[in-house]
Amino acid sequence: MCDCDAYDRPAVFKEVTRRARKRHRCGECLGLIEPGAAYHESRGLWDGQWSTHKTCGACFVVAHTLLDCYAFGYLAEDLEQCWLDLRHRNSSTRIALAGMKRRRRAAERTLRMDSTDA
Repeated sequence: MCDCDAYDRPAVFKEVTRRARKRHRCGECLGLIEPGAAYHESRGLWDGQWSTHKTCGACFVVAHTLLDCYAFGYLAEDLEQCWLDLRHRNSSTRIALAGMKRRRRAAERTLRMDSTDA
């Protein structure tokens, strides 16, 4: 969503860059964050509930370069909505959206294969 007023702001918020000691999943593209890779951890208190969100470097750059704000876990959807908004119709947004969808499809295939192996 391109309108930041549509989102609830957290009462408390902290964002830090970390180096992974174990494997994590990006909450946006669902891709793996391998040990040793940098990722961004966001913690906040929304409506009395604490939550933590981990974002890979690629998704973090896209989110903070192309969008003023977005809902955690909905970066691809928010990018698509902004693409539909004529004010944000540029090649950077379209390329970022295509890359995000490609990473998400690849991660979903991996998740499906992992679940059938179990």
